[in-house]
Amino acid sequence: MLFAIAFVSMFVIGGLSGIMVASVPFDIHVHDTYFIVAHLHYVLFGGSVFGIYAGLYHWFPKMTGRMMDETWGRIHFALTFVGFNVTFLPMHWLGLQGMNRRIAEYEPRFAAVNLVITIGSYILAVSTIPFLINAIWSWSKGKVAGSNPWNSLTLEWTTPSPPPVENFEVDPVLTHGPYDYGHPSRAETDTMTLVS
Repeated sequence: MLFAIAFVSMFVIGGLSGIMVASVPFDIHVHDTYFIVAHLHYVLFGGSVFGIYAGLYHWFPKMTGRMMDETWGRIHFALTFVGFNVTFLPMHWLGLQGMNRRIAEYEPRFAAVNLVITIGSYILAVSTIPFLINAIWSWSKGKVAGSNPWNSLTLEWTTPSPPPVENFEVDPVLTHGPYDYGHPSRAETDTMTLVS
């Protein structure tokens, strides 16, 4: 859930900076600067990598039959979130100050901010290590997930984890809608029934 919320918030920041670039007077000022680099990464990295990680954490129990470790997941999220923002947020300021992109050298006045960006990029690179440790360890020795670790109402969580080759041994019959969470007629333990 942390990665899903981060995906939405980072994509919103990228979208808002995109709206700013749509204004011609503003775009003339920031065109071909680091502001564009920051905008691009908030849209592409924030709008894809955070979403991919959210999907991996959500579907890992279904794919492997095991749960990922929550502590390692939180460490992974914290490093990714901090590293990403320390890397790309200052680029907005650099672009507004006129630092061009695609240059071999930049003015000395930008050195301190570029050092912060470099440190952030190292944090972002290192953030993949907790994920790899978590995925490898959890896949081999993680807690058994069960068929529905999220207590979900959707059809895919009625199969064992990992699912069998044909997915369903018998045809599923839905007894609740996919969004009936908290509905009085829904029993907490019975999400849907399978009939032969």
